[in-house]
Amino acid sequence: MEIVSATVLGRMIAAGRMLAGLDQAALADAAGVSASTISNVERGSDARENTIISIRKALRRTGVTMTIDKSNGIAIAAIRFDEPDEED
Repeated sequence: MEIVSATVLGRMIAAGRMLAGLDQAALADAAGVSASTISNVERGSDARENTIISIRKALRRTGVTMTIDKSNGIAIAAIRFDEPDEED
């Protein structure tokens, strides 16, 4: 069972990318995926788990952290911007 929909996850990634000041090509390069993959994910297409992990790690290196908390049966999605994280 998914915690958030692919649409919500895509919007989170797009918002995180914008917070980081990256265009789709730059995020794709940092994540090791194609720009079309970033575009598809941001539009809500399903993606493999390892692709999402690579994108999240690339965003984390810029200081953007995406968290999803499922407490009390409600999923809460949040994006936070901190100092860049050099570690994966």
